[in-house]
Amino acid sequence: MVTLYQYWKDLTPDERKKFCSDVGASYNYMESHLIHGRKKPSMEKIQAIVDASNEKLTHKGLFDFFLNKESAA
Repeated sequence: MVTLYQYWKDLTPDERKKFCSDVGASYNYMESHLIHGRKKPSMEKIQAIVDASNEKLTHKGLFDFFLNKESAA
């Protein structure tokens, strides 16, 4: 299962900017907090991340990632 971190690293710089725009998060916030799991996003933000990834990321995968469960690795 792909993690948010892996997904982010596979995006081009332009794809990252579009992803942030689609999610409704600034590039700096995404880069500093979300892709490293330092902050836990709201349920609405989780849904926006799933939608912006065209469902390459899943709710379960994101929950595991942000809760630091081993299955996310």
